[in-house]
Amino acid sequence: MAEEIPVSKWKRGLSGSRTAAGMSRKALKYLVLKPFLTQEKRLQARETLDRETGAMLFEGLSLLRGTALKMAQLLSMELDIFPPEITKELKKSYHQVPPINRALVRKTIQNALGRPPEQIFQAFEPTAFAAASLGQVHRATTLTGDGLAVKIQYPGIRETIQNDVQLMRLALRPLSEYRMLVPAIEEIETRLLEETDYCRELENMAFFRQRLNMERVIVPAPCGDLSTDTVLSAEHINGMTLNAWLRTGPGQKERDQVAQTLHDLFISGLYRLHCIHADPNPGNFIVSCDNKIGLVDFGCIKRFDPEFVALYGELPRSAMHGSRGDYLRLLKALHIAGSALSPEVEDDMFKVFHQTGQWLGRLYQDEYFDFTANPDFIATGKQMMIQAYELRKHMDINTNFIFLHRTRYGLLRLFEEMGARVCFRNPYEY
Repeated sequence: MAEEIPVSKWKRGLSGSRTAAGMSRKALKYLVLKPFLTQEKRLQARETLDRETGAMLFEGLSLLRGTALKMAQLLSMELDIFPPEITKELKKSYHQVPPINRALVRKTIQNALGRPPEQIFQAFEPTAFAAASLGQVHRATTLTGDGLAVKIQYPGIRETIQNDVQLMRLALRPLSEYRMLVPAIEEIETRLLEETDYCRELENMAFFRQRLNMERVIVPAPCGDLSTDTVLSAEHINGMTLNAWLRTGPGQKERDQVAQTLHDLFISGLYRLHCIHADPNPGNFIVSCDNKIGLVDFGCIKRFDPEFVALYGELPRSAMHGSRGDYLRLLKALHIAGSALSPEVEDDMFKVFHQTGQWLGRLYQDEYFDFTANPDFIATGKQMMIQAYELRKHMDINTNFIFLHRTRYGLLRLFEEMGARVCFRNPYEY
C-alpha cells in the first residue's frame, strides 16, 4: 500500500532510478546465466525475467502514479511492444493500483467537502474498490439511501504531472523528431491536467448524460453537491469491468453485442456530439447484467470542431473510392501532409496512406467484420503505421489525431481480444 506519493522532481527521479536499477540487476543475472542454459531453459528463464521485470515496473509506476502510470496504460494498449508477461503486468494499471491509506482518504474528503465522510454519507467504504493513475474510487451511500461512486484524487498529483511532463520534454529534446513530439507532449499534458479537474469532469459527465441518448449505454448521474475539484461523486453503476466480464467466458452473441455498443458509442460521440470518451481502457467500461455498457471516468474527453469531423468522415470513402488528388487534398486539409511537398514525396505519402486506408476499408467490406476470422488485421495495420512513421519529417502534427487515433485503435484492440463480430458501416463514413 502506498503511504505517500513522491511529488518533487528529486523524489520522483530517485524512485524511477531505483526501479530501473532493480530491473537492470535482474537482466544482468539472466545474461550471466544464459550461455550455460539449454534452449528450453533459456526460454523459461526469459519468461521468468519478463514476468518479474513487468511486476517490478508496475510496482514502481504504481508508486509514482500520475503521468508515469498513464504512460503504462498507453504502452499496455500497444500489445506488440512488450512481451506478453510485461504487458499483463502493465494492464493492471487500469484498475489494480495499490490504494492510498484510509487516514489520507479521510483527510482528503475533509479538506475537499469540509466534513469527514461519516457526517456526509450514510455509509462510506474506506477501502477503494478501484484505483488507477490519478485517483481511486470508493462505494458510498447518500443520506437518502442512493448508491454512489466517490472518486478521490491523489494528493499532489497535479504537481507531479507538470513535473513529469517537463522531465519528458528535457529527455526527448535531443531526438531529431523533437519538433513533431512537442505538439503531442502539449496535447497529452492538456488532457492530463483536465483529468485532475473534477469540476470539469462533472460537466463532461452531465454533457454525455444529457446528449448521448443511447439505449445500451448507461451514463451515471453526477452528484454536484458532493463534488469539488478533487472529489467527484456520481451514481454507482452495478456490473463488472470489461476485462473481468471477459474472464467469465461470455458467448459469441454477448461479446458481439458489447463490442457493437462500444463501436456505436464512439461513432455517435464523434459525429453527433463532436466529442469522444478518449480513454478506452477496459476499466472504464462496466458491463451490466443485461450486457449494457456503463460508461465511467469522464476525465479524458476530446472535443472537435465540426469542420475537422466532416473532413475526417471523408477519409474512409476517399481511401476506398477516391482519386490520388482527392486523397492528397484531404491529407493537406487535415494538416497531415505538409503544404510544400515534392512530387516524389507526395507519391510516397499517397502510397502509404492509401494502403492504410485500404486496410481500414476491410472493416466496411462486409456487413460484419469478424476479428476471429481475421487474425492478421491488427498486425498488418501495425506494419503500415511503421511505414507511415518513416515519412514523419514530411508530416505535420494535427493534435486532434493523437487521442482520436488512440481511442479508435484501442477499441480495435479490444474487439480483437474479444474475438467479436462488429458492423462498422455507419451513415457518416460509409
